[in-house]
Amino acid sequence: MQMKHLITAAVLLAFVFAPAYAQVEPGTGDETALDVIADHEDTSLSYEAFADEFAEYLDAEDQIAFFAPTDEAIEELGVEDASIGELQEVFARHATTGLAADIPIEVVEWFGTLDGSQNEVALEEDTPVINDTAEVVEAVPAENGIVYVIDDTL
Repeated sequence: MQMKHLITAAVLLAFVFAPAYAQVEPGTGDETALDVIADHEDTSLSYEAFADEFAEYLDAEDQIAFFAPTDEAIEELGVEDASIGELQEVFARHATTGLAADIPIEVVEWFGTLDGSQNEVALEEDTPVINDTAEVVEAVPAENGIVYVIDDTL
């Protein structure tokens, strides 16, 4: 009986101390990644920058992870006058179909993006930080993966 109580207590403590985004599993949302970016209050500029050119990718059935910079980060990047080629480069730095699309980001040490970059993940006070600069503000599950809202660009 005592063992049962210990196990129950351990499970409850894990739930209490686990950050909210740690409980987000890729592929469990009701919308596609494209819809998540369109509907999120902090990613309207990411949607404007990438939706037309990359809708097919963000709306696909394949599991993806998209690291959507906040509106502030997109403004700092200055993509409003970017060419299609420049937008493709930025998009490829923020999208992956690998491990980060299949499991929560906080359990991977690094992931590769479509442009071939390797991105390191560290936990700082239980918050995933990518390449020591981009903090994951929110993780939003999509039916075809996950959208990580980040406060900087990769």
